[in-house]
Amino acid sequence: MLKSVKIQNFRRHEEFKADFKDENIIITGANGSGKTSIIEAIYITLNGRSWRSSFQEILREENDNVSSWWRIDVKFSDGEGRTIKFTDNQKVFEINNQKFTRLPARHKKPVILFEPNDLQLLYGSPARRRDFFDRFIAQVEPSHQTNLNKLSRILKQRNNLLKKGASANELFIWDIQLAELAERIILVREDWIVKINKKVTTEYRGISIKSDDISIKYSAPQKSKQQILNQLNTDFRNNCTVTKIGPQTHDIKFKINNHDAKLTASRGESRTIIFATLATMTELLNQELGEKVYLVFDDIDSELDFERKFGVYKSPVFNKNYLFATTIESAYSTINLK
Repeated sequence: MLKSVKIQNFRRHEEFKADFKDENIIITGANGSGKTSIIEAIYITLNGRSWRSSFQEILREENDNVSSWWRIDVKFSDGEGRTIKFTDNQKVFEINNQKFTRLPARHKKPVILFEPNDLQLLYGSPARRRDFFDRFIAQVEPSHQTNLNKLSRILKQRNNLLKKGASANELFIWDIQLAELAERIILVREDWIVKINKKVTTEYRGISIKSDDISIKYSAPQKSKQQILNQLNTDFRNNCTVTKIGPQTHDIKFKINNHDAKLTASRGESRTIIFATLATMTELLNQELGEKVYLVFDDIDSELDFERKFGVYKSPVFNKNYLFATTIESAYSTINLK
């Protein structure tokens, strides 16, 4: 469990420190008071990166002057200490006095992130939805992120060759690699979405106090290696100059009572669907990794009515893990930023 955090020259904070005596921490304060910066610092110590920006952009600004360094220090209940320092464009992670240029995978903590832009998951681009689910899958199956990175490099190379008018023989080796990776990525996505679908309705009903059915559908027109190869060949014969086949083009849709949630769900229902999905992901991480999960939720309860707010705060899944959340006002707050 995270017991304390201290940040210096971090966005608007010259210095901020806090001790945590509870597993559920709600940070309140007016807009612009620096709530999000605190949980961003916590997220960096757990995951090794920010979801908001580069490390350079975190540097504190005051009176047109930009600091040259920032620092995060945290302590865990098991005695572990961590320091993240960024000085003159150089980052260092110190864990119990051992130094690393990046956070090693073995030291990363399981973390589920919610930030306000996730409210647009139902309405935003397919890429945003893919990233949302891939981020979760990669925590339980690190090879998934490795495969996604390899796929990205292959797509870049193949698209460059297509633009140069490469022959079928020149593309063959890239097509084989693309099809093999695509099949693996698709199978893993399908497997985890099936697991999420088994639990997400129960979580939704617990938060919303309603009896709606929630499901998630992954659309993958070509799934097997051979199907993907066949379509790549067809597209090549049709003079396509960009790769339109593969998991980088797929969509993942949310449904409520078997209808497209993007078209039928209210804003409150949409946010509840997202929180139900996050709760399901958290429970699956608990089961797969055998440890508690850090929940980093920014602006946790805006646009939720009272019943849904109460459902989120009282969710058994959220309450048995480590919650760090921000909101403007809450009866459950433990840290208030003036």
